[in-house]
Amino acid sequence: MPKTVRVVVTAMLLLCGTALSADRRMITTKEASELVYALLEPDGWTKLPGFTIVNPYTDANFPGFYIVHAEHYNPGGGSAIGHFAVERTTGEVMDWVMCGRFTSPSLTREQKVIRNRIGLTKQEYQRIKKPGPFCEVGEKEQVRKMGRPMVRTDRSSH
Repeated sequence: MPKTVRVVVTAMLLLCGTALSADRRMITTKEASELVYALLEPDGWTKLPGFTIVNPYTDANFPGFYIVHAEHYNPGGGSAIGHFAVERTTGEVMDWVMCGRFTSPSLTREQKVIRNRIGLTKQEYQRIKKPGPFCEVGEKEQVRKMGRPMVRTDRSSH
């Protein structure tokens, strides 16, 4: 095969590969918030007074993740619900504090919807998934689940 034909064929193959990967996009900050909401909603966290998901942001020290904080209003202090790292290519919701990946039926459903929307196949997911931002090399991720908020039984005034 002449050199010019090989160059043209190689260029066409590269362009085709690029076109296929262009069909898939990273999730948006809105979708990252939707994933965290899907994790928290079934256990009642989203019904707490003043519940909010702080606008997701990126951190140069943790490329590939959106950092997402969930909070609620608590006049006694301690309004944080959780700190999450949402992987921007797969939609995995990771624990921001330790090596752990969150899971729940509602989160899994939302991840499936978003992965379909961004064009991420199961095979591609298996190929590109990565550990959370606080996982050491070789460390096994813990499976994390959210629980229900503690119900305050002490009604005394201070």
